[in-house]
Amino acid sequence: MASTIVATLMAQATGDGSNSSGSSTSTSYDGPNVMGRGPLRIGLFGADSTPIRFSFNVGGTYDTLLGAFRTDANGNLAPGAGSYGVEGGFSVSGQKQYRRAVLGVSYSGSYNYIANIQGFSGANQALNLGYSRRLTRRLEMSWTTTGSITNRLLGNPLNQQSVGADLVAAPVNELFDNRLYFLQSQMLYSFRLNSRWHVQGGGSGGTVRRQAASLADVNIYGGNAALMYRWNRNTTIGFGYNFSHFNFGRFFGESNLHGLTVDFGRRIGRDWQLTVSATGQTIRTIGVRRVALDPVIAALLGTSSGVEAFDSSRRIAGYGIGVERRYRRSLFSVRADRSVVPGNGLMLTSVINMQSVGFSTSASRNWSINAGASRSSMGEVAGSTLGAFDVWQIQTSVNRKFTTELGMMASVEYRSFKLGNSTLDRRGTRFMIGLTYSPTSLPFGR
Repeated sequence: MASTIVATLMAQATGDGSNSSGSSTSTSYDGPNVMGRGPLRIGLFGADSTPIRFSFNVGGTYDTLLGAFRTDANGNLAPGAGSYGVEGGFSVSGQKQYRRAVLGVSYSGSYNYIANIQGFSGANQALNLGYSRRLTRRLEMSWTTTGSITNRLLGNPLNQQSVGADLVAAPVNELFDNRLYFLQSQMLYSFRLNSRWHVQGGGSGGTVRRQAASLADVNIYGGNAALMYRWNRNTTIGFGYNFSHFNFGRFFGESNLHGLTVDFGRRIGRDWQLTVSATGQTIRTIGVRRVALDPVIAALLGTSSGVEAFDSSRRIAGYGIGVERRYRRSLFSVRADRSVVPGNGLMLTSVINMQSVGFSTSASRNWSINAGASRSSMGEVAGSTLGAFDVWQIQTSVNRKFTTELGMMASVEYRSFKLGNSTLDRRGTRFMIGLTYSPTSLPFGR
């Protein structure tokens, strides 16, 4: 999945059989372990689960936006420029654990005032919400919802590494600074047949709405089913089927995806975790594309190209490989994926290849660091004259506590992108520094 947004295909089933079965001796519940997806990770920082807390922030920002493009207040594309401003907002993050359920939340909302660009000031919000519950001794459910409202490439909260949901539609590979609205939700159930076999199934739906009239919207929905076998305490194998449908607004086009997946999860020692997935998909796409006209036709019509409708089918192999290392206060991960996504509004149904690395740590009681880097290359399934869309992205943020409630934050985000068969080859950097206030009188705790 694009720009560090990483789908957890098959995490190791943590804990022993008594923990997963709903035994009365369990004092808390950390997530859908029997699903082979690991504990709920929304609201975690590094390897630590923290109580749900509020935080308020204010600071200054500077965006170079070198050659990037944005949409103005009327939805028209306009060239970008260096911009400076001030930003204020608040966030809610953490987990609340119960005996049979766990709630994780990660929300950030801010208002950014841009002094030298008219019509680009505005609010940016992102929410990642998850809830898992053990319904009976054999049945578990997990629900995740992710949403975002943003108008920028750099500083889009979804650029940060998100876990806990399969973000098929997440708009993180956008080409323009364009106001967009995104929402995706997934529900998954798992039933334990016996101590080794589990069956699971669920569905998901999502939508992306873009302000720019020349960019496509998309609606998606789908479902999946899987049979999983717990080989031993440290190894899980899964076999699954998934279906997805992409429907594009403002453009004529849709895609249906059918896939078979084999998943493997292995915990190595106490701290290492390996996940591997292989997928074979059949994709049927209906849409329109621009083609070169016969010279005689071109002379008659006065144009060298035209548009034709097409109906094509294609088979695509996908994969996912991830390695994760947990430390006492830190989490390090590396991942590579090849998957199918609904594009970025200019490019529609596309195959994306992505590699990413992430690291987060609570270095001490007063310092915390979060860093990540990714590279992705995306190309349309049906082929187009645009070529591949290549993106490099790096993010780093540092937080320093002065007291239990007052602290400082600083972040840098760099993005370089190139569209194959065009002159677009640009890069931009966003800087932010400010103060944070986290009142200790408003914790929810565990």
